[in-house]
Amino acid sequence: MKEKSLSTYFKLAQEYYDGQVHRYHDEALGFYMACAAQAQGPILEPMCGSGRFFIPLVQAGYDIEGFDASHYMLAALRARCPQPLVWHQFIQDFQSLKRYALIFIPYGSWGLLAPCDADKSLKKMYNHLAPGGRFIVDIETIASVPTGLNQWHRDVCKRPADGSYVVLNSYLAYNSTTHYFNARCRYESIIDGGVDSIETEDFQQYLYEFDEFEKVAQQAGFTIINKYQDYQKTVAKDVRAPLLIYECIKE
Repeated sequence: MKEKSLSTYFKLAQEYYDGQVHRYHDEALGFYMACAAQAQGPILEPMCGSGRFFIPLVQAGYDIEGFDASHYMLAALRARCPQPLVWHQFIQDFQSLKRYALIFIPYGSWGLLAPCDADKSLKKMYNHLAPGGRFIVDIETIASVPTGLNQWHRDVCKRPADGSYVVLNSYLAYNSTTHYFNARCRYESIIDGGVDSIETEDFQQYLYEFDEFEKVAQQAGFTIINKYQDYQKTVAKDVRAPLLIYECIKE
């Protein structure tokens, strides 16, 4: 059987991603560190990417495993973290005999799943939690749609090792009917002033309405115990909140 392939997060996309500093990274890391400290058992990070959260948790001594659908993201993680317990897998295909005390997915990665795959994956997360285990996930909402739609944007990420660059040209669009944010991306590796390589991708992210995710989470069997609109645990009441953090439990 042919291996399922990913149409995003290739080598240059991974380099660009790792070269960006998320504006809320410190707060998010502190939030998930506190969640890990409360976990009474093993931890799983699906869609762990290149290890922004996974590696600090390993370094802190937590019993954590992870997987991701991007070979390039996993290669970057392994290069920075000796012998990590990570593997290549799509979340909708995840299957294990192990049960976890905590499963978490930060930074809006959940929106990379189409709604049909999200429903299936939610049920898998529920089934792989131990009784009383928690599933915590960040959801980006329709209020997170950026400005500057329907036009090209350019950004440059400098490689610290040799001073070369990864340049991203992206055309941003949003469909208010389907709730899909789309970015047509062209990555260029610039070495010694010339284009060394090029990658293109069609990035899509599904954005949720304010109350949408909790309905599908409950259908999967979860009880939602907290819904925040930031990493300071502000109770989510503002329908214009661009980010929602759900803490769900398997009773």
